[in-house]
Amino acid sequence: MLAIKLIDNIEKTAVRHVTNIQKQMAFASSVALNDTAFQARQSLNKSTVQFFNVPVKFTQSAFLVQKSNKTNLVAIVYAQDEAGKDRARYLRFGTAGGTRPQKGFERFFSGAIPSDGTIPPGSYFMPTSAVKLNRSGNVSMATLKRITKGINGNARGGFFMGTPRGGNRPPGIYRRSAQRLTPYFIATQDKPDYGERFPINTIAQKVVERSYSKNFETAFARAIATAR
Repeated sequence: MLAIKLIDNIEKTAVRHVTNIQKQMAFASSVALNDTAFQARQSLNKSTVQFFNVPVKFTQSAFLVQKSNKTNLVAIVYAQDEAGKDRARYLRFGTAGGTRPQKGFERFFSGAIPSDGTIPPGSYFMPTSAVKLNRSGNVSMATLKRITKGINGNARGGFFMGTPRGGNRPPGIYRRSAQRLTPYFIATQDKPDYGERFPINTIAQKVVERSYSKNFETAFARAIATAR
């Protein structure tokens, strides 16, 4: 009986020990995944400066993390796509290549600004040298407000959107002053295409290879030390 009872206790102790180790491994794996995911997020956000031309803060803070837990050992690093904060929409063409989507001001010009009806739906608006761009190469908000305020349908002054009469000028947004027309934007349906330039998978994989094992070792040692 003594031998049988002793073996039984050893088995129970071993099972409890293994079960505890498994729990701590799951906890440590989740912690390591989350730590690595946040490191990947930081690396991706910083890398936008390298792969995009003077990206705005909106782009430099694009990536977020969906954390893992002990029962779901999957951490996700993703570009925010929430309505009104849609970074993914602007990053997608730089990541996979393809056609650039309409920018916010282009959608606004296409749908909310009165025109003479000659601007095709879904047009892209290419700024001319008359438009002052900010340091990131984008149209400034002050310029957009000025144009919006100036488009009033009055052919004798201000801005108008459409196709000028006479000559062979393209549709767009023009300013009329001193009997002179100055093009500010040219409307086109030629879709801007971009090649792949932002290798997010490669950037994230390097972080995983460099950091995950160390993160797991640190998390597992801490979990074992604090286990009850």
